Amino acid sequence: MAVARALSYGAVAVRTNERLLGALALLVGGLLFYVVMLDQGTLVALFSAAGINYLHEFFHDGRHLGGAPCH
Repeated sequence: MAVARALSYGAVAVRTNERLLGALALLVGGLLFYVVMLDQGTLVALFSAAGINYLHEFFHDGRHLGGAPCH
């Protein structure tokens, strides 16, 4: 009955799990955007080996592909 009443006013009820999934997607997307576009390799350097910068170069090329200034 409450759903029918909400739909009659044009409102759509959103379940809690859908809100949590949306918030998680925004959080992961924001973190990915930060790492690829804004981080400049600092966070990536924590996970790369001492002399190997393949992961840094991968994200560096991603910044060029995305049009972010990185030099």
